[in-house]
Amino acid sequence: MEITPDMLMHRMEMEVVEVTPTKSIIRMPVEGNRQTAGYLHGGATAALAETAGSFSANAHAQTLSEDSRAVGVELSIQHISSAKDGFVTATATAVHLGRTRCVHRVEITDEGGKTVSVALISNQIIRR
Repeated sequence: MEITPDMLMHRMEMEVVEVTPTKSIIRMPVEGNRQTAGYLHGGATAALAETAGSFSANAHAQTLSEDSRAVGVELSIQHISSAKDGFVTATATAVHLGRTRCVHRVEITDEGGKTVSVALISNQIIRR
């Protein structure tokens, strides 16, 4: 997938590291994605989690048929600790890969491996 300037991923400087139906890894800098107190913004963290889960869900949808795609229908995220600098990494791991729905658990960690947030994302598989 090409990441173009009009995409949120581009604006937030997300980098795709790995994508499979069962696992995706996406990185993002804290710089440029902070809230007013100087910490990583919770909304930016949620966007990173949804991106990682959606990439894996779309990879799964493509294994079902070329005209299938995944669209997010639910995101739940718990913020555990903060990040002030460096990069955070989202690792999405499949919990369920079905014909009509996918669920991925996403752990977001800082560069030291400390958990920043944990999310659960559900994607619906639809036909284009």
